[in-house]
This record gives sequence, structure tokens and C-alpha cells, in this order.
Amino acid sequence: MWGVPSRLTAVRLWLDRRHALAWLLVGLTFLINYIAIVRFQSFFSPDSQHYLAMAYLFGGDSPMVARDKTVEFAANYNIEVAPVDSLLGWGLVQPRVVLPLLAAPFVHFFGPLGFAVVTALITVALIATLTVLLGRRYGWPTAVATMLIVNASFYLMSYFTAMLTESLSALWTTVTLIAAWRWMKTRSVWWLVVAGAATVASAFTRQATLIVAGAFLVAWVLGSLIERRNSPWMWPALVVTGASFASQIFQSVVFPTFSQLDQFLRMTGTDSLGAAIAEVPRLAWKIIWEDLTLLQRYDLPLLFLIVLSLIGMVIFWRREESHLLLGAILATSLYNITNGTPTQFRYAVPGIVFFVIVAAMVIRRAGETLPPALARTAAPADQAPEPELLLDESTSTTRSAARPSP
Repeated sequence: MWGVPSRLTAVRLWLDRRHALAWLLVGLTFLINYIAIVRFQSFFSPDSQHYLAMAYLFGGDSPMVARDKTVEFAANYNIEVAPVDSLLGWGLVQPRVVLPLLAAPFVHFFGPLGFAVVTALITVALIATLTVLLGRRYGWPTAVATMLIVNASFYLMSYFTAMLTESLSALWTTVTLIAAWRWMKTRSVWWLVVAGAATVASAFTRQATLIVAGAFLVAWVLGSLIERRNSPWMWPALVVTGASFASQIFQSVVFPTFSQLDQFLRMTGTDSLGAAIAEVPRLAWKIIWEDLTLLQRYDLPLLFLIVLSLIGMVIFWRREESHLLLGAILATSLYNITNGTPTQFRYAVPGIVFFVIVAAMVIRRAGETLPPALARTAAPADQAPEPELLLDESTSTTRSAARPSP
């Protein structure tokens, strides 16, 4: 009889050490939103036709057969499929081969919805990676609170789980950030190799590597200015930026049918770069206003996440997370304005990790300011914080003591 309570206690302690309740909450909220997406949303969008046709092509079908199969599936969603030349030969999507390659076996064996299975699995990997990153860096209560906001977002879950490149692109960015932090802790060159490889993989998933390159460059520059010495972000920034530009140059040579400049001129209604630049304030305001209106109407959790991260970027202006977010916002703005269309945060999704980590800092600081009685309830005195979670908010995070391992 005495052995049963002891075994139950041992099981409870085993579960506590593995943060079972945290994983249950994160997993359950993700599942609830995913089921809602399955019931009320479509996995297939107009952009999905390119990726599905490429998956058929990589699975062994001819271009014409790949288009015919895509047409058959798209008819269920009243989406008109482009001709073969545009479907498989458009320079914007031609380089995006990584996701269709991953999806090709699933599409071959399970049909077109096998593609949605792949994006769902990638989303699970992304949510798990973000949760572990936040849990180890800022504490598990903070990780759960932050990920509940992420999982509640209608737009984020729609982008992640649809037959699109957003979830995989966001996962590559998260891996790149983790690799950079690991390099700073270990100084192993292999982590720089991982960061560079993830950047190249991201470039051939979706051409959004400017976001992570911008984030790392700003972290390097601002960290160096604040510390008055060269920031350790220099090598990650150089590796990622080099990999990003090399990939972009390769793609522009091999797949020359898309011009970002032509797109920019078309969206501003001008015929010269100078005239287009003069239209940037008007175009930027239009994008911000329309996106803000749609977020207020359809996705308050995502709006809350953005607001928290912007507040944190100001409060924690000396920290590297804030510098990373600033760089990501600047790069996303350039990306969004030159494309010229409101996207309901879609263009920022590859850099979602930068918003998440700053929002987590705000949530963690708010938890630290709880009244003593509530603080004792939230964190029992016999549970000491893990050493790697101790953060020094008073100094710039370019100092090693303030850079816990992810």
C-alpha cells in the first residue's frame, strides 16, 4: 500500500521535469485551432497551385499531367489554374523547390491532400521548436503563455497549415536563430555552417531570407554600438547575409522571369524608380491601415502578439532580441512595400520567431512584477529557476552572461 503513493509521486515528478502540463496546453490549443482550420478554412489557395503542380512534377509526372491533376483538384475550390508556362515557369515560384520536394512522396501516395499533411507536420515541428526555445530561454510559464497567443491566431494557423511555404520558411528562420545562439555559446564553426545551410534552404523555400539577414545585421550593428566593441553577432550576420545574397543572385540568373523592381513600379503606378520611391509613404500607410483593420476584425491574438513585441522592443532596447526584431521589421517592410499589397502579416511570417521572443520577454517581465502572494502561487519557493534562464536585463545581451542557451 505504501508503494502506490510513492509511485504516483515519482510519476508526477517525472512528468513535471518534462513539463508535461506545458506541452499538454500548447498541444491542445494547437489542436483546437487546427481542427477549426480543417472545418472552416481551405488548405488550397491560388498560390498553392504552383507548389502542388511542382510536387506532381517532382513525383514523376510530365508538366501537362501535373497541370491536369492540379486543375482537377483546384476545381473543388473554384480556383482557375494558370497555363503550364506560368504554372511551372514563373520566376518568382520556380526557385521554391524545397517544400514541393518534401511533399512529392506524400502527394504520390495520398493524393493532393498529402501536401496538407506535410505542412501540418512542419507546423507541429515549428510549434514544438518555438516552445522549447522559449521554455529554455525565458522559462516554461512564459513559453506556455506566449505559445497560447500564437496558437490562438487565425491568420498564423491558416498560413502555417495551408499548402503554402510559410510554415517551412518560419521553421528555417527559427533554426538559423538557434544556430547563431549556439555558435555564440560554443564557438563551434559547425553552428555557422548550420546557419548558412538553413539560410540557403530557406531561400529555396521562399525568397524571404532578407528578413533573417536584416535581423542579424541590425543586431550586429546596434550591439557593437551599445557595447562599444565588435558584437559577436558579426559572424552569424556575415554568414547569413552572404548565403542570402548568393542564393538571390543565383536565382536571378537561373530564374530571370520575375523582377522585384517591375513589381514595385506596377504597384505604385509609376514608370521610374524615383517616382516609385516618392510613393512609398502613401503605399506604406495603405498597407499598414488595411492590415490593421483586418487584424482588428479577424485576428486579435495576432494583433496582441505584435503589440506586445513592439512594446518589448522599446522597453528592452538594449537587448539583442529587440535588435533582431527591429532588423526583421525593417526587412519585412522593404519586402512588403516593394510588393505593394497588404498581406495580413503574411510577409512577416518567415520572421515570426523574432516577434515571439520579444513578446515572451514582456510576458516574463510582467510575471516578475506580480504581487508577492501571487508570485509565490505562480512559482513555488522550492522550485529554483534553471540556471540558463537567468537574464541580466541591465546590460546589453552582447555580453555572454546575458545570452543563455536556446
